[in-house]
Amino acid sequence: TMPPLLVLMACVLAALLLWPAVAEVHRPNPPTWPPSVHVFGPEDGTGHIEATVERAFRMNGGQKPINHGEFSSARFAFLFKPGEYKVDVPVGYYTQILGLGGHPRDVVFDAPNGVFCEEGNGVDHSGALSTFWRGAENFYNRRSMLWATSQGAPLRRLMVGGNLTLAEWKKGAGYSSGGFLGNVKVDGTIMAGGQQQYCVRNADISRGVTGGIWSMLYLGCKGAPASHCGSTNDGPGIVSIDTTPVIAEKPFVSVDDEGRYHLHVPMAKRNQAGTDFGWGSVIGFEKVYVARDFDSAAAINQWLRDGFHLVLTPGIYNLEAPLEVMQDNQVVLGIGFATLVAPKGHPAIRVGNVNGVRISGILLQAGLHGADALLEWGNGSYQGSEMNPSFLHDIFARVGGSNDPAEVQAKATVMLRIASGHVVGDNIWLWRADHDVAGLVRHEANPCDTGLVVTGNDVTMYGLAVEHTLKDLVQWSGENGQTFFYQSELPYDVTPAYGDKGYVGYRVNDTVRCHQAYGVGVYHYFRDHAVTVHRGIAVPPWLENSLESPLSVFLEGYGKMLHILNNQGAATTRVSSGQAQWWCEKGPDVPYLPPTATTTVTSATASSSTTMTTSWTHTITMTNTYTISLTTTSTTSFTTTETLSTTSSTTTRSSTTTGSTTTTSTTASSTTTSETVTSTTSSSTTTVNIPMIGFLAHPLTGSAGIMSWIAMAVVVQCCFVAALAVYVCFVRCIRPADESRVSVPLSSLLRLLSRKSQVDRSRRSESLSNLSPARRSAARALSVQPRSLLSTWSPGPNDMTQRQSSLWQASPVGRSGSLRLSFMDSAMDSGLSQSPGGTALLSPWNNRRSIATESPLWRPHGDARMATWSTIP
Repeated sequence: TMPPLLVLMACVLAALLLWPAVAEVHRPNPPTWPPSVHVFGPEDGTGHIEATVERAFRMNGGQKPINHGEFSSARFAFLFKPGEYKVDVPVGYYTQILGLGGHPRDVVFDAPNGVFCEEGNGVDHSGALSTFWRGAENFYNRRSMLWATSQGAPLRRLMVGGNLTLAEWKKGAGYSSGGFLGNVKVDGTIMAGGQQQYCVRNADISRGVTGGIWSMLYLGCKGAPASHCGSTNDGPGIVSIDTTPVIAEKPFVSVDDEGRYHLHVPMAKRNQAGTDFGWGSVIGFEKVYVARDFDSAAAINQWLRDGFHLVLTPGIYNLEAPLEVMQDNQVVLGIGFATLVAPKGHPAIRVGNVNGVRISGILLQAGLHGADALLEWGNGSYQGSEMNPSFLHDIFARVGGSNDPAEVQAKATVMLRIASGHVVGDNIWLWRADHDVAGLVRHEANPCDTGLVVTGNDVTMYGLAVEHTLKDLVQWSGENGQTFFYQSELPYDVTPAYGDKGYVGYRVNDTVRCHQAYGVGVYHYFRDHAVTVHRGIAVPPWLENSLESPLSVFLEGYGKMLHILNNQGAATTRVSSGQAQWWCEKGPDVPYLPPTATTTVTSATASSSTTMTTSWTHTITMTNTYTISLTTTSTTSFTTTETLSTTSSTTTRSSTTTGSTTTTSTTASSTTTSETVTSTTSSSTTTVNIPMIGFLAHPLTGSAGIMSWIAMAVVVQCCFVAALAVYVCFVRCIRPADESRVSVPLSSLLRLLSRKSQVDRSRRSESLSNLSPARRSAARALSVQPRSLLSTWSPGPNDMTQRQSSLWQASPVGRSGSLRLSFMDSAMDSGLSQSPGGTALLSPWNNRRSIATESPLWRPHGDARMATWSTIP
């Protein structure tokens, strides 16, 4: 028997290792909200609600000083249960108003202003240009509504009983640089006023739209104005598209009558027009982890690995590692502008090769130690799922702003990198700060190269804005990409070298065959130097006609942009005929003809050391009417790496060689269509070392993969210990059902019976008759439980024929069974018990007979011996 302490320790270890598998963990519902979340009900007094909201607004809102609270560290979410509220709710920075109903009409605001936002600067024409980072969702504002904001301030899942005003009119039109509406129903008119541009997606507009300056895009909207390229006396340039190709609305939270909270995940739909106020999939908060800003990334990731969804409450999360989303259909929802600060050298969020993921409502912030990207999606090997796409809703990123670059700078190479397919972005703003807590940003401080890099196929963007990065603002190399509305500003603080290097606001790589973009605008304000850029948008020639209503805008400052798209479109300068220019013409279609490019394949690596003398001629004929003939003669001892790059016009074979080589090459044109290789090789000795690749490689051990093997061994050892503990706890510790039976260890009985008798027959009966009553009972009745290993049959080394008693049938060889030998009435009956190792076979005995009979108690079987059995008294 095992010591009780060891058994107890094994049980505890098994419980710890197997706990997630044997017990389903639930989170509390309702959750425990942090102080940054305020939940109101209709029973709360108007005075209490307005006083609570006003305290937050004094910290993060107001116009004195202008844009008060722009870089505050405070975050707020105000949640309103179903009911009617006669309160005015001003919305400041990092504040979000959320209705908790299943439908927007469940939460009603009926007050003179209701939920509203004024511009942050009421002093001059800057107006709402810096009125960022706030939002309102899932309620009905019974009267008209004011929402004078710029980027990063969305309205969603909303109903407005009157007009929706998007800019203020005080002493002339205050500037606004918005903006985004999604899934909104307006019973009155949308009054865009001084908004420079806006993206309106899936809205029901009862009485049309007025105002706007340069670019307005309506996607899947009912009641939207008709498209026209370029501004007119009637208003801005308009792009209007009847349906949204694929969309799933942003996840939202509701509460039921019992106070339980639910996470709603709307379904993806195709070719959607108008609003969608459906519930979608409903998930109880028992399966949602509600995180606070003091939670570590390790703790949050454990809940994500366990399959929980994640709600990030308001706060600033200084992460020590990325949050990792590695399961299909997982939801990460931030409320109250939860801010994730990227850890050193890593993104704030890393999404794996998964489908159906939703990442929503998060502000990503570059740390002070640099990161390659603030959000990474996929590793480039996954095409995604057309039937189950993933979505990014209201994702905002910034490099700089909250820091003083004279003291320390924020850094990131890229803000958002998407390498998987079938990912949809819905309201994305990526901002390298042009101003911060210390004033204007100068001298390319807080560096960031690019806002968005897309290498995945079938990626779609609705409402994309990127500003002020120091190289290309957007780089797109994935196929079948689509952008519906794009607003950008080139960096203010660069030197003329920026233009000389050919950077642009929106680039589609020359390898892309298919790409569509609608309402792409590139603005420039070279504040510090006279910079000349050749073009704002760069695409291959065969894609020029795939862009609808592209434009460029001179804001102010120095410098100029010569063209809008490639070499198309008029220049925008201080003295140009108009502040904004569009390219509305369509030229002749250009066939796909990728330019010269070099592709290096790095999926496998091999090194070789060769001593050889070779003379060969290689003729390659390509289908595009050309031939490259290469003749090489070489005698050397060398190590070489070769790259063969092929384009539509040239083929180049290059080698890097250490040693002495002589190479002669010639190139000629041809129209043949064959490939010929002639080779003569002599005295060649080659040694090739190919390292381990794939999952066995590890950066700490080169390509040897030792760390992976160690990790695997640890996992296997833990599994073995867990299995042993389970056996000890749940097999060895289980007692027979009949605890009253007196038993004798089987090993003692077998030792007693296996002794070869040296006495006469008259004394044989005494060998057992002198046993105690308990042992005599055990000899006459032997039970083996079904779980015992002794009930397993094994053929043994001699492949002995197995005898079976008519009283029971043995289980098949190698399988567990139950064995009982009891009071046999005839010497002809055979009760058989075979040991686990196949070393003993218990055969017949006589019951209650006076005549002793020779019988083979032990048959030759491994180490067994012959013995006799006599009558038991």
